[in-house]
Amino acid sequence: MAVRRIVLRTLAALAATAVAVAGYLLVHGDFQRWSDESALDGACDGLLDRNTVRSVLGPGAVEVEHERRDAGLVGCEVHVHDGGTAEIRVLDTTHVGQSFDSLYTGPPGASALSVPVGHGWTGLFGADPDTLGADTDPFRADEDEKVTTSLVLACTKASSAKGMSVTVETTLDKTLDDPANRPEFARIATSTAAKASKTRHCGAKLGKPVLSLDLPVNEDEYKPLGTADGTCSDVPAARGVAIATETARGGAPHETCRLADTGLRTRYVLAANYGPYAQEQLLGYENEQIDDTPNADTPVHHRDPDGLMSWTTAKCLDGRALFTLHPAHDRGEDRKYPRSEADLAYERAALKTFAERSAKAHGCSAPVTR
Repeated sequence: MAVRRIVLRTLAALAATAVAVAGYLLVHGDFQRWSDESALDGACDGLLDRNTVRSVLGPGAVEVEHERRDAGLVGCEVHVHDGGTAEIRVLDTTHVGQSFDSLYTGPPGASALSVPVGHGWTGLFGADPDTLGADTDPFRADEDEKVTTSLVLACTKASSAKGMSVTVETTLDKTLDDPANRPEFARIATSTAAKASKTRHCGAKLGKPVLSLDLPVNEDEYKPLGTADGTCSDVPAARGVAIATETARGGAPHETCRLADTGLRTRYVLAANYGPYAQEQLLGYENEQIDDTPNADTPVHHRDPDGLMSWTTAKCLDGRALFTLHPAHDRGEDRKYPRSEADLAYERAALKTFAERSAKAHGCSAPVTR
């Protein structure tokens, strides 16, 4: 494995002097490299559990890059020589929509769907599949696996923070194909969440140790829509809508159901967002200032032939949930499926069923209808 030199940013000359005595320090531009064991204790504002990080990434020499940004975001990266790497982001979700780093839903542009962490945690477990070679396993171990675990914490009313998001991208020389390896990729996230909740006086209800995890769902793991029993369960079939790609339900803050025709061309993408995920989505649409997109003032909208999407909302303990339906190939001369009255009726039925099943599983009120 190539050894990367990772640096620790600091602005305090006094701290630099102390580190030079305690370990070894290299200066390069605006950054400083700490290769001293105590670097783990200060990484991410002291929110990491040293023992857990060591047990996951290995016993080699450690290098840390620490960076703190505005809008309630703390980030750092830990690299262990001849071991693994972890990139950690801790966000006060009061600042959702203000930070450069958005909440994690899956690898950008990736075909694989992230799955619930489960075990009492509200979170997602995702990886970018290897797309090289049609005959290879999408999560093969030719290279180090880069896997993301993202957790959402709801703070108590006594806390100054509304909630927290902990996202950790872990890179290890272990394959996800082995079920015994998967929990290793989530351990830094759960330990950081526990320590962050305590240190920041969040008082969140934490999950149990993660002993098992499903693989992210690759695009070729489709099934007949009538057999769907996860995020696409009970969604009706229709002309040109017969195939489902889904994940299990299990407390994920973001859920997806993809619907396709028998030729595996995507027809619709249904999504459910909860807590800070819904908040971020609504703020994003508001900032775009595009007509015919979800907003807080209109809790439900069923599309017309020229509309962009359909949506509905539901009330939950952590705020309003947002459910959306996006049709594929919607606009332009090359669109494959022009909207007919039958299409629009189907879209309303599909969104209604998807939203009702998802909201019920999350303990929310029935979605808004009209």
